[in-house]
Amino acid sequence: MIYVTNGNQVEPLNSVSNFEMEQEIKGNYSITFSSFKNNNPAYPILVEESVVTVNDFDFRVKQLKETRHGKQIIALSTFFDLVDKRQNEIYGGTHTFNEFMTFVLKDTGWTFTSDITGSRLIENFGENNVIAMINALCQTYKCEFVILSNNRVHFSNKIGGDYDAQYRYGHNVQALSKNVDTTKLKTYVEGYGATNESGGQLWVSYTSPNEEKFGKREADPIYDDRFSNADSLLEHMKSQLIDYPEVTFELDSIELLDKELGERVWLIYEPLDMEFQTRILSLTKQFVNGKLRTTKVVLGNTVPKSTNDILISQKVEIDENKKITRSKFEQTNDRITMEVEEIGESIGQLEIKSNEINLKVEQNTKSIGEVNIKADQINLSVNNRITNEVATINIRADQIQSTVTAQGTSINGLGNRLSNAESSITQNAYNISLKVSATDFTGANIVSKINLDPWSATIQASKINLVGAVRVLSDITGDLGSIYAGNIYGANINVSSDATIGNNLYLGTSGWGSKSVNFGGGNGIYYNGEQMTFSAPYLNFSGSNNTLNGYNTIYGTLNVPYSTNLSGVVRAESSGIGISYSGGYLYVKVNGSTMGSVKLT
Repeated sequence: MIYVTNGNQVEPLNSVSNFEMEQEIKGNYSITFSSFKNNNPAYPILVEESVVTVNDFDFRVKQLKETRHGKQIIALSTFFDLVDKRQNEIYGGTHTFNEFMTFVLKDTGWTFTSDITGSRLIENFGENNVIAMINALCQTYKCEFVILSNNRVHFSNKIGGDYDAQYRYGHNVQALSKNVDTTKLKTYVEGYGATNESGGQLWVSYTSPNEEKFGKREADPIYDDRFSNADSLLEHMKSQLIDYPEVTFELDSIELLDKELGERVWLIYEPLDMEFQTRILSLTKQFVNGKLRTTKVVLGNTVPKSTNDILISQKVEIDENKKITRSKFEQTNDRITMEVEEIGESIGQLEIKSNEINLKVEQNTKSIGEVNIKADQINLSVNNRITNEVATINIRADQIQSTVTAQGTSINGLGNRLSNAESSITQNAYNISLKVSATDFTGANIVSKINLDPWSATIQASKINLVGAVRVLSDITGDLGSIYAGNIYGANINVSSDATIGNNLYLGTSGWGSKSVNFGGGNGIYYNGEQMTFSAPYLNFSGSNNTLNGYNTIYGTLNVPYSTNLSGVVRAESSGIGISYSGGYLYVKVNGSTMGSVKLT
């Protein structure tokens, strides 16, 4: 059934003559016919740009010639309406065919199927009409398409089947017309591949068996550095060489009328004593007894001439896939991404946006190195996935910060295990900050910090170890907490000037053991756990209300001022003479015996 649609009006097209539907392997799909007024409801709406539907295929009227008797129509498949539909974005780079085509047919109302594999690089793809982009894709992927009913289209490297049909020219096929072209026929070609490590370039030559019939006809050399294997390059050269005449036949054999568009057919052409594979290049259908039937086909050898050539392209593709590296390029309106991958080993990636640049190198599951550049900030990081160590540097115009973190570490192999640890350095014009922190398996957080600014330097830690000579050139003030010299033999604190202690000075934490305060020259105060000894040429007590308690030993001269209380025994250690005071009397003793007394008033 044929009907016409114009706007919201749909009518059947009844009076039709000279109808032909032609479909070509290159994608062209059109109908031509004449229509008359008699008993024809669709005739008034059969105008330019109206749509004629035949067996669920839609065709838009593009050429119309009208006379007083009727209209002559040429209509193209509505697929070609897509020439007026644009995709105004960029989708360049390395993508699969299906990814490209999904972008191309977005929001068009058309769907597609495809059996095309592999990825290709197309730079700046987009910003064009849909038909132009489809043609560009077919050229890049070397593919064909066939328009299907209900706004569908199918893409394939070769549309149509291969059923090993064979025909002999002049016997079971008859030509309505014949065209033979030997313009592109060549029988010899040279190929140049990749350069090896020693600087030599791969070179291969090929001579076609058809040289015996046509002589030596040299083709332009083929240069392709993708090939590093001689056999692969040779097979590729064979697939590119046209060493046979290009022949087309327009046929009307009844045996060909059930063939598919693009189907491969073997043809024996005795005038040239050659057998080669041809294809159905176009089909023409007409209404016969009310049904569409194929009435004419065009047969041509625009594909490789033998099944070996079909295997050649497959072999070349397999060899190319053996490369250990592959690259990828993607481009959109707001982003460019470049990637090089060493299969199973590492990936290098560069991504460029309008406001930032990202650079990344990833070594399988082992480590990642990244650089992120923005107008006001640069970030660098290295992540070792095996050791769980991460190092980062953050650079701004006013600050530099570096950080190193680790998880599941141990210190000096002594079993002092940490769940995680981190160190960082932050620097700006007025401040430098260093920080080391760790969390052990008990959850305790340990932090040490050093902060420097023009006004102060601050060290914060649970323990501060100063090893070697420590000199302080200014006052030590503030809340100092506890200061330990350590328990290492010979550890001393030397102060060359004065030391001021606000309240008490404690020597040791226990009352036992020897302790002393030395003044140099053998003078000092000594304590052995039982008694205090004062050693000096003169021991003077000045002021009033001085008290000596306990058992005291004084070496040298004792000068006692007024109101000095002497309680206990004061003795001269060298002579055994002691002086004691009790009840207002001063007693003189020799070797412990009282020799006399003096009353003090």
